[in-house]
Amino acid sequence: MTLYTPYLDEVIDDPYPSYKRLRDEAPAYFVEEYGCWFVSRFADVWECEIDTRSFTVTDGLMPSQLAMPLAEQQATRQMAEGMSFGASLSTLDPPQHTPLRSAVSGLFRPGAATALEEFTRTRVRQFIEEFAPRGECDVVFDLAMRTSVRVACHLIGLPEEDVDFFVSRINKGFERDRGVPGMPQRAIDANVELFGYLEEYVARYRTNRLPHDCALNRLYDFTGWEDPIQEADIRAMVYLMLVGGTETLPKALSAAVFRLAQHPDQRAELVADPDLIPHAFHEALRYDMPTQMLGRRVVRERQLHGHTLKPGQGILYLFAAANRDEREFPDPDRFDIHRRAPRILTFGAGTHMCMGAHMARMEGRIMLQELLARIPEYTIDETSAQRLESELFQGWKRLPIRFAPC
Repeated sequence: MTLYTPYLDEVIDDPYPSYKRLRDEAPAYFVEEYGCWFVSRFADVWECEIDTRSFTVTDGLMPSQLAMPLAEQQATRQMAEGMSFGASLSTLDPPQHTPLRSAVSGLFRPGAATALEEFTRTRVRQFIEEFAPRGECDVVFDLAMRTSVRVACHLIGLPEEDVDFFVSRINKGFERDRGVPGMPQRAIDANVELFGYLEEYVARYRTNRLPHDCALNRLYDFTGWEDPIQEADIRAMVYLMLVGGTETLPKALSAAVFRLAQHPDQRAELVADPDLIPHAFHEALRYDMPTQMLGRRVVRERQLHGHTLKPGQGILYLFAAANRDEREFPDPDRFDIHRRAPRILTFGAGTHMCMGAHMARMEGRIMLQELLARIPEYTIDETSAQRLESELFQGWKRLPIRFAPC
């Protein structure tokens, strides 16, 4: 009997019952069909994340690369045929990973996030000013995604006038069809189109640089490897930063807005004391982590809960399951803005921890601050709300809210 796969309908609808069962009954669970382990307890995921000797990212991080039914294998190969991938932070281990990360990580540090607060707040206020008089908005598209894609473009060095193209292709690239494992053709096409755009833009950028400090400038100036960095590597890095910077934050922000609607007393506390907002967003990141899993390939035998993980096998870290582990968090299924969890796995851990963590926290804090200052009370339009159906992401595809026009 199959206890779990990420492609089961009941898991896509609501993974948390399956996650709890895994944590309790099979914290290291092997699916023979995929040759892949699924790890669900917080301490195990944390320790595996920082173990770069036993696990490698060189075969990729995604379930489509590590736990693949036949349809997904075919889709992944088909997409790769239209996308000339180079090396990026998501496919490199130390020591190659270290200088490349160092070259761009300064753009994402706490001081850099602070420096972008005015840029971010100006745009957030502009977006709220547009929809506030209507008395309704879609938190995902009208606020969160419009913000995240613009911050990502500024950091990378991509033109803000093309944000609608980026958003549409990124969203389509993660669409799935219920009951059909793997990527539908429209998702493959969207990824290929986005990568085609980046291929042309990166090639032109060498002689048409933007004047401000950005990732593209730093990547073209990178000299940390013995051999020069190639345009294929720069394209892969830009793709990684654009998708990562655009896709997950809207799900985290809309989840926070939804949970605060479910807990109006906690929302009222935030309105009365905005200093609590960073803690509330931290809790939302734990409670409703958008990225369900990422993983590695086993390169050295390792013992885990009495099992031997063998070289060549995949391993997927169920981050969202770990963030609800009662061994780490008291009463983990309770949403509580006063929780002060000292560590969460929403941004990963160790060498491949998400560089954008400080930016994401800054953007989420500012959006919640400005939204609640202008719209302290709202209701969810549940008849129009839509959840994303995906093995990789959980969250809202659309989250309309209604409020008194203001």
